[in-house]
Amino acid sequence: MGEHTTTGGEGGPDSGPAVALIVSQEPELAVGAAGEGVHAFFDIRTRGIGPAVPGAAPDVAEVIVVDCSGSMGSPRSKIAAARDAAISAVRGLREGTRFAVVEGREEARMIYPQDERLERADHDTRAEAAAAIRRLYPNGGTSIGAWLGLARRLFTDFPGDIRHVLLLTDGWNAHRPELLAHELDACEGLFLCDTRGIGDGWNARELKQIADRLHGTSDVVLRDTDLTAEFEAVIRASMARTVPGLAIRLHLMPGSTLRFLKQVHPAERELTGSARRLDARTVEFPTDAWGSDETRQYHLCLEADPAGRSRDEDLQLGYVDVLVPLEGVPAPDPAPVLVRWIPGDRASTVVSRIGEHFGLHHELGVVLAGAYEAYQERDLTTAEARLVEAVPMAHRLDDRAKLRVLAEILDITDPAAGLARLKKVFDPRHMSRLIMLGDDSTLYREDSEDREDSASAGLRLPGRQAGPPGAVRTCPGPDCDARSPAHARFCVRCAHPMAADADTDGGRESGT
Repeated sequence: MGEHTTTGGEGGPDSGPAVALIVSQEPELAVGAAGEGVHAFFDIRTRGIGPAVPGAAPDVAEVIVVDCSGSMGSPRSKIAAARDAAISAVRGLREGTRFAVVEGREEARMIYPQDERLERADHDTRAEAAAAIRRLYPNGGTSIGAWLGLARRLFTDFPGDIRHVLLLTDGWNAHRPELLAHELDACEGLFLCDTRGIGDGWNARELKQIADRLHGTSDVVLRDTDLTAEFEAVIRASMARTVPGLAIRLHLMPGSTLRFLKQVHPAERELTGSARRLDARTVEFPTDAWGSDETRQYHLCLEADPAGRSRDEDLQLGYVDVLVPLEGVPAPDPAPVLVRWIPGDRASTVVSRIGEHFGLHHELGVVLAGAYEAYQERDLTTAEARLVEAVPMAHRLDDRAKLRVLAEILDITDPAAGLARLKKVFDPRHMSRLIMLGDDSTLYREDSEDREDSASAGLRLPGRQAGPPGAVRTCPGPDCDARSPAHARFCVRCAHPMAADADTDGGRESGT
């Protein structure tokens, strides 16, 4: 049984800015195992969409939130590092970016500008903001909900495309915990938020929850002297977002329904709840802003009834489309999701290689969560067992970020075999880092140049098949004149089989 792979929309290195869509799946499914659902994975890739591309220099707003609670003064190096890092972040803002700096205590207060609004970044305003940041001092408590609330108000009237918050704290939300829950509900979908912890008084679960709900990242800065570099990296990533947001559109054929859609790389994120139903057979999923060269991978599951359907031939259950909002950047060809019903009632024994990859990542996240919970309960025996179990999993996935953190906690002698033991002394903040990194995943590579790297991680790669770029064919079915990619076996609109010897209409680059 071969893995079905369809590509579209990605040219060579000199073909200009592009968005690509690649769908991979094992289409065979036993009739008796229909309850497992039909699974497909797909990549969306942006390439070469720099600020010079029309529409790819969107209006951006950035809010930098600095914890100024009393604990930031102990030791004083924390508040000093926070000042330096915030100034460096302001200096890294792209010209014209709307921005603000917020002081976080039991209430949130504007530092720059002084009134509750966003300022436009230029030489003068950056210097004014730096002067205001140098006056930050530690005093008071911590109410992260209030900080997010002020950021929300700043963004509410901002008409631009990309909104981002960088939030630093050394503590946890000790004041008005109900406000944090309220603000997470109110802020979700309005802006992205990256959270960073410094010192040792923050709550890993809380920072991860904020980042997860607001589609950002969470991490720990172990040394105060590293904070400036961390802020600079976060701001660089924020300023590199040039595509305001692609939309994933799923068209379902009669008899098929959506079970779930989730992002699996760069981090696992459930997307099903964000679906916008356009009609009885079409749903659309918004995505967060993209960088000029970025790859995200997704896991789609559909439900279908095999009753009365043909056996041992490919049937189309739907197709995936990507809507590109930029002038001059062609949308990729739509890609079908197939099933091939085979007789029998056995459960599926073949899992796609990409399915194995992300299934192992999910399992690794569960194991790391178990290690963290055991450590929090002072059960070092169970924590050590879970951590040792995680080592060969991370090694097989070539997850170097998690392996580096594991090596701070364990003495590892053979990562492939899982030979390791707990160190007698280690920084407990590394346990929290594992939780923060738990949903992150490595890219499943299928490009030929990456085969050697992936093989070293214990993965096999499918071959890729692509039709002639730009060529399309008109559907031969009744009452349908949709045009599909020349390599498509089914019409992307009605699922009618495409004649193998049909002439192409030539030349049209993308779309339906």
